[in-house]
Amino acid sequence: EKRKKYKPEIKLKTTNDVVYEFFDSIFYPKINELANPVKSLIDNIFINKELDDFYKFYEVNLKEENLGRYISIFNIFFRYRDQLGQLLGYSRISSDDVDKRVVGSKNFDEIKLFYGKVYEALTSNFVILACLNNFIHNRKYDQFLKMSLNKYIKDVEKAKKHNPFKDTKELSAFANNLDSSLRNGSHHASIWREGEIVMYRSGGTGARREMSFSKYMHLCNKLTISLAALFLVEQHLQRKYS
Repeated sequence: EKRKKYKPEIKLKTTNDVVYEFFDSIFYPKINELANPVKSLIDNIFINKELDDFYKFYEVNLKEENLGRYISIFNIFFRYRDQLGQLLGYSRISSDDVDKRVVGSKNFDEIKLFYGKVYEALTSNFVILACLNNFIHNRKYDQFLKMSLNKYIKDVEKAKKHNPFKDTKELSAFANNLDSSLRNGSHHASIWREGEIVMYRSGGTGARREMSFSKYMHLCNKLTISLAALFLVEQHLQRKYS
């Protein structure tokens, strides 16, 4: 009843509708700014019947593993939403004015590995963007400029997964907040907090770096929104073939 009162135009008929409305309510408007251009790209490719072979590959090789990563990260995010949600509003409206913000809840041990985890999930699921980028350049989904799809999936390191589409604005936006040094510190647990400052070392042995605690949380949120937007892109792709 509350939803009808404040958003009477909402009509939820399918599971996809519920998923979209759920993430839209949490991450609006940034999630749509990321997802909608790629959804339109999928629509255009679908019209020309060029998407079929890619969807067959996606359904067999990517769909299940990608979903597992989405579920894993979203479970962690919502478990610690009391922590991360303190600054979520800034990420939603693309405001980076967070360095001087002081949050009340600072249980850093709960979220110190989160950036590394969401970084891993997001870059692993970049395969779909890389394949769509091949369509944009009038190539088949598995025809990269300098490598095979198999090599891209198995050999390209996570920090370079976005390289094939780095010059495609609609796609490169998903990689805007990747920080490989922070990922290495978070992923290898070489990260700690001193008051309002987060310290970390890349790979555990590199030079010590630092950022504000609020910025760390902000970057976690920004990557989570990118991951959620990519999830909506995949949902849209699946809906085309349902």
